[in-house]
Amino acid sequence: MIGFPQFFIAAPFGNYIHHKNAISVRGTFTHSANGNRPLAILKSLRYNSYHKGWTNALGLPNPGIHKGLEQTFPNDVISIAELQRGDFRYLHSIIPYDQSIELNLSCPNLRQTLPWDNLNIFTKDKEREWCIAKLSPLTKPEEIEYLYTKGFRQLHFSNTLPMTQFDRYSRAGGLSGKTLKPYTLKLIEITRQDLPRDIEIIAGGGVQTEQDVWDYMDAGCDHVSIGTLCFNPFRMKRLLRGW
Repeated sequence: MIGFPQFFIAAPFGNYIHHKNAISVRGTFTHSANGNRPLAILKSLRYNSYHKGWTNALGLPNPGIHKGLEQTFPNDVISIAELQRGDFRYLHSIIPYDQSIELNLSCPNLRQTLPWDNLNIFTKDKEREWCIAKLSPLTKPEEIEYLYTKGFRQLHFSNTLPMTQFDRYSRAGGLSGKTLKPYTLKLIEITRQDLPRDIEIIAGGGVQTEQDVWDYMDAGCDHVSIGTLCFNPFRMKRLLRGW
């Protein structure tokens, strides 16, 4: 790949961190307030030494989309999700048509998995600079193809890995960190092999060093998302300063 990636600071870290070399993703916001607990991520995160990553069972605590829009700066991306079927229609009706968005289609902590209805209402708004679908590490090739038919040209691989992948009775929620890297690399490979090149891929999961960035770029991504690296502000700033 030629050139340099655009960096994103993934939600919820993007709620608190801004950097001149990155776009902050704020959220994830839902139709209405959902047990909003400021800084809840700090209490929920646990390091799993066996899987060498961070687990959380946050769900989607947030003050609701109206507060979310008040807190979002023009150059931010606002992350949104459905808690109930049909929420996306409501969210679309109140989010400005030129506001960059990320549709969180893959939170492992939700009580139910909702069908991907009406997603193309967002991709029809051509004024958005970013209209991103954030996907699970377990996304299937046919699901990527389906999103392409709905107009999505910006895909984020990947969200946290459900801990039920290792233990079906686990209540630990989602796993982030280095364990995600092979999943993300595989999704990049599938997309580049099977779908047109006009898809922009945002790669995330376990990004800690410049080598991780180069690994994703060499695999075919366009941009890079950082998350738990934000727990180490010095390393985060050093990484972003290098691009």
